[in-house]
Amino acid sequence: MTLLILSYWEKMTMYSIIGVMLIIALVVARSVLRTRRLIDEFGSAPQNKQTNFSIVFLVFLTIAVAVIYLLKIGLEANVGMLNYILFSVFPYVALSIFLIASIFRYRSKGFGVSSLSSEFLERKKLFWGSQPFHWGLLVLFFGHLIAFLFPSSILAWNGEPIRLLILEISAFVFGLAALLGLILLVKRRLNSSMVLIVTNKMDMLVYTTLFVQIVSGLAVAYFDRWGSSWFASAVTPYLISLFAFNPDIAAVSAFPWLVQIHIFSAFLIVAIIPFSRFMHFLVAPIDYLWRDYQLVIWNWSRKSIRNSKAYFFGKKPRNQ
Repeated sequence: MTLLILSYWEKMTMYSIIGVMLIIALVVARSVLRTRRLIDEFGSAPQNKQTNFSIVFLVFLTIAVAVIYLLKIGLEANVGMLNYILFSVFPYVALSIFLIASIFRYRSKGFGVSSLSSEFLERKKLFWGSQPFHWGLLVLFFGHLIAFLFPSSILAWNGEPIRLLILEISAFVFGLAALLGLILLVKRRLNSSMVLIVTNKMDMLVYTTLFVQIVSGLAVAYFDRWGSSWFASAVTPYLISLFAFNPDIAAVSAFPWLVQIHIFSAFLIVAIIPFSRFMHFLVAPIDYLWRDYQLVIWNWSRKSIRNSKAYFFGKKPRNQ
């Protein structure tokens, strides 16, 4: 009888997880399609003024907490093929979405791909949120990248306790900086009527995903310490196995659930990049580093320029 109850509970948990994930997918797809339709129609991303983005953000956070709770139950109980789906199948799904959607968006929008910067709307508050957020993420990203590319060097560095402490504390501080910056950015966006004009529901999803990623990373650093060492010795081989198209999830499946959520959310961020403001760093205008100053004269149709897929629309600007 007990075994039947456990089997029934596992099935219900799995169905609940799948159901919640499908709901999230439908909400995101609807938001993306509506935004793209508005962009095609108006040449920009106007928003419904009646949309309460604070409520939208709270709804996304609530859904994220529910999903994390269900995943925690499923991962701890080793329900069905959940580990296989999350760490063997989903990474390839995320990377496929990233590649295909990025290419499609760039080819369909061309130079129109941007981050819809709101710096000119409210620069002072943006500075105090943007600086700690971007510097925190940048340092953490390269820290993870170094641990992936040079795992033996990280393990050698961590062989001395004082150096291990320096590395772990520094990473935790930059994680706190990223979290503080994200909180200030969200507060700025939700409290400014001007910034809300260039806000959409995908922004709220991005903020939610970033919160999950950063908070889970800080929780891992605090509750499952010395992550730099076990990342180099266990996560790096797992990532290498993914790139070799022979995923080995044995080590990842044995990780604490917080680490597993952190890994899953990282791949989720990769999947949503093409549909969010993150897309702009893939088409960064690198030629700005060496090109001359330009004299831009706005004497063409604004609608035609905004809908253009070409780098230069109409007459090529004359360098001065």
